[in-house]
Amino acid sequence: MTACFLKSGVLILINSMVMVAEGQYATAVHRNLLPGEIPVSKPGSYAESGKTYVLVNNISSERSAIFLGKDVTLDLNGYTISYADGNYDHVINGGFEEGITSWDLSKAPGAKVMNTADIHVFVGDKLMSLQAGDEIRSSYVVLPVANRSYIAMCGITGRHFSDPEMKGDLQNEMKVSVFVEDEWGRTITCTTAYGDTTMISCPVEKRSPRLGGGFVYAHLNNLPAGRYRIRVRADTDCLIDEIDIRPGFDVGIGVVEKTFPFGHYDHLYRSQLSAFFDYTEQQSGKAVAGIPVVAGRGSVTIRNGVIENKTEAAISWGVQSTAEDTKIILDNVSFITAGINCIAADLPQATITRCRFKVDNPFIVNRHGSAFYAVDLRGKEASEVSYSEFFGGQGCLVFKGQQSSVHHNYFVNNQSVTNHYSIMAMGDSSRIFDNRIEPVRGSGIEIYSHRYIDIFNNIIKVQSSAPTCEYGTEEYSTNAIRIADYRATPGSPNGAFGNRVYGNKIFIRAVNFGKPASYVPLSWAFFYSASAGDNEIFENDITIEHTAPESKALAAAFFITGGTTGFGGYFFNNRITSNVTPVWIAGKYGGTINTRIENNVIVKSANAPADYVPFRMGSAGCEDCVAKNVILRSNTVVNDSFSIRVEGKGHSYKIFRKLRIVLTDRQKNPLAGADIAVFDAYGTLVSTLQTDIDGSISADLLQTEVSGELKKSYSPYTLSVGKTKVNVPLNKDTTISLVVK
Repeated sequence: MTACFLKSGVLILINSMVMVAEGQYATAVHRNLLPGEIPVSKPGSYAESGKTYVLVNNISSERSAIFLGKDVTLDLNGYTISYADGNYDHVINGGFEEGITSWDLSKAPGAKVMNTADIHVFVGDKLMSLQAGDEIRSSYVVLPVANRSYIAMCGITGRHFSDPEMKGDLQNEMKVSVFVEDEWGRTITCTTAYGDTTMISCPVEKRSPRLGGGFVYAHLNNLPAGRYRIRVRADTDCLIDEIDIRPGFDVGIGVVEKTFPFGHYDHLYRSQLSAFFDYTEQQSGKAVAGIPVVAGRGSVTIRNGVIENKTEAAISWGVQSTAEDTKIILDNVSFITAGINCIAADLPQATITRCRFKVDNPFIVNRHGSAFYAVDLRGKEASEVSYSEFFGGQGCLVFKGQQSSVHHNYFVNNQSVTNHYSIMAMGDSSRIFDNRIEPVRGSGIEIYSHRYIDIFNNIIKVQSSAPTCEYGTEEYSTNAIRIADYRATPGSPNGAFGNRVYGNKIFIRAVNFGKPASYVPLSWAFFYSASAGDNEIFENDITIEHTAPESKALAAAFFITGGTTGFGGYFFNNRITSNVTPVWIAGKYGGTINTRIENNVIVKSANAPADYVPFRMGSAGCEDCVAKNVILRSNTVVNDSFSIRVEGKGHSYKIFRKLRIVLTDRQKNPLAGADIAVFDAYGTLVSTLQTDIDGSISADLLQTEVSGELKKSYSPYTLSVGKTKVNVPLNKDTTISLVVK
């Protein structure tokens, strides 16, 4: 059996200062053991229930380091556990940053090193362009540890979906084959027994990434130590990068109920993820002798120290647990890891507090799916993550447990792949609050097809993204918050509804990128594309700063789409300050229906361009971008007047205004119980009102109604009180005081 993981070796530099909540990670001071505590001085298994194990020195392992039993505590005591600490070698110039140095191109007449900025964004500044049939060989790599898993990997950009070679069919993606040769130049063949079948794991031939780029890899195992090299064949024209042979499937600390002995490239693309591959007995499919097996309810506590991956690797975990009913408690632990699909924690359920996660993961094998965030909490039971810091990763945190809580954390996402948010919220009835989210690249929070989640009191700062591997020549959006269910039918179990987002401070900085000219960065505070039921967005304070408002780059506070069946969201009592149009209804990606936008305050910034309007509806050239039954009620515009830029046809919407009427007699005494008749511009009686004890009454009145090409204005209104009649223009919320004779 074998395992794999990768590390990029590029440190993430954080340039922003943040006030960190009290109680976050702090270096622990070494202490003496208390009576009954058990010293730990080397890697191994520690599993006596009810015991506290305490590190008495730093420990390291060339593979996985520690395995724990149920109901134990491991106190790291200020020391470090290092895993994959085996003096592993790497392919020289595997990313082509030094051109063709150390590469054999004798069988690759079409090979050419190119700038990623010129041809296709990927990892670093350079990549290799190959023509179909080209083969290249790397320098030799010393694999120092025998009979373990290694990953022979080749990064591949894939095509942009709009490329003519794709022809609208993903089967036309770029394809490569990955071979490994020993020190005598012989091609290695590994036949591997996995949990479901036996497969040739090396070489892998004619494989492609899924849309968005990724890695093709061969899984090496049961090999003697020695010198090996990687050979890559282009089966189509292709763009490749980050080629290496690295250790994989290691863990710093493991908690094992079952092993999942998968690991083939095809398994990962089918979301059959590996756990403890190198620690599975081939005959029984169970954990090898000496590994404690954990089952049933209980807990494992890990605290006060560092867990570090010492090698740039591929597919590894700082802590991994398959004990579904055992809660993992992480308290004051620092995780340091780097590499492709190398993450800090993969756990069913956890309580995480005062931890720090530094994850340098420049790309992932397959960006489709909800795994390989810095921390994956994948179980159905509740987790809590608090007072912790996340730096880097392809997304910081994904959680799936219902009634989970994520609060008082600092997130600095650094995603280069699509749809890997700082927080992916997949646990119904959960709460996300009092966090600070400031991605270097990427987005804030996504709710995808989940319900009854509250997001409140967070500070979120997002800016436009430079071109990405998947979206390098077209549009690409970053979002503070996205709620999506991809046009689910009302009430659907796959719908996103009942979610509430309130009291957040959101800052969007929109930036234009000149090259390539076809690339359009998009930045939204809320990307709303749900239809299965209503979600409430209210009392948020949103600032949009567009640094080049007249450029092709776009930004808005509310970008509302999701289809013309079902529901379209309820947006109310928000305050938006913006120098570009802040509300876009039925924008670019489809229509909306039954959207309500009410009682928001929109402040036009002083540096807004001349064509600023507070509302935009529809999108030119998009027949599906239609707004239906949209309600605009009592929205206040500061430094400008209410207006809508309407594009396309077939929209239907209503604009309502609040009219407050105050009645007094000649002596300025309030007239309680007075009857008021309200007539619209067509002379139709629309309401009969009666003043309250203070002589006042309020009513929501229809100002304008639009249905396709038909537009009706109901203003001015006429008020009739006894013998007194007065006309009231109603193009904004209005208060009128009348002295009744």
